[in-house]
Amino acid sequence: MDIRNIVVGLNVEMDQPELLSLAAALASQHKATLTGYSSAQPPVTTTVGAGDVAGALYVEQMQVIEQGVAKAKDRFFAAVPDTIAHKWVGGVQWPANGLIDLARTTDLIVVGSGQNKGQDAASTIDIGEVLLGAGRPVLIAAEGSSKLIGDKIIVAWKDTKEARRAIVDALPFLKAASDVQVLVIDEGNLASERASMQDAVAWLISHDVKAHGDVLPNEGSVADTITKAALAAGADLVVSGAYGHSRLRQWLVGGMTRGLLATNGIHRLLSN
Repeated sequence: MDIRNIVVGLNVEMDQPELLSLAAALASQHKATLTGYSSAQPPVTTTVGAGDVAGALYVEQMQVIEQGVAKAKDRFFAAVPDTIAHKWVGGVQWPANGLIDLARTTDLIVVGSGQNKGQDAASTIDIGEVLLGAGRPVLIAAEGSSKLIGDKIIVAWKDTKEARRAIVDALPFLKAASDVQVLVIDEGNLASERASMQDAVAWLISHDVKAHGDVLPNEGSVADTITKAALAAGADLVVSGAYGHSRLRQWLVGGMTRGLLATNGIHRLLSN
């Protein structure tokens, strides 16, 4: 798959120059169109008969959001050079919902690590919800990093549909790397785990990826083990499946995915 359309999700309340630089660099590298996106939803809603105070508060919140989106738009256009095809989408709506809607027109979604720090889903992109609802790969940029080198990459392998989807989605990055390590965590069935890892390596090699693999012992946290291996290898990108399920319209991500989302020192490309 070629990357021809990238969308970068921006927090309406934050200035994110490093994230914009990274997204613009990726768009330039892949000759892709870059779409900037930011939105928020008033946390207070009004109904008929709610009263003047609630109505005035709602109007005030709308004005704050519209100003925030306008500032995010200005920052986006100031940061992206004219040599890159780019456009803007923004407005008043739940941030994750709008980003999921945009997924149908994009090949890659880029978001920042810091966007899940706040608890206010009305103004903060819920990365877990985007991961499990977009149907597109999501690149979660390392906090404070303005570039993705991608010369050395770790693939967190598990023989699941999510992991298989992830290595397909990540092929443009994997093919450009000089070293790709496919790592599987031993969960008690070493022969089967090693065989599936070797199959994944062989598939990657058939696509001209410089790949090799290994099985690592289970030391408690899969995400910590993978992150330590990535740092030891000098890798700046981890590719993994994103695991979770929906319950009563609320997205719940699994333990490994939560661990990777909390690891801000490295870029992560996740697919569901």
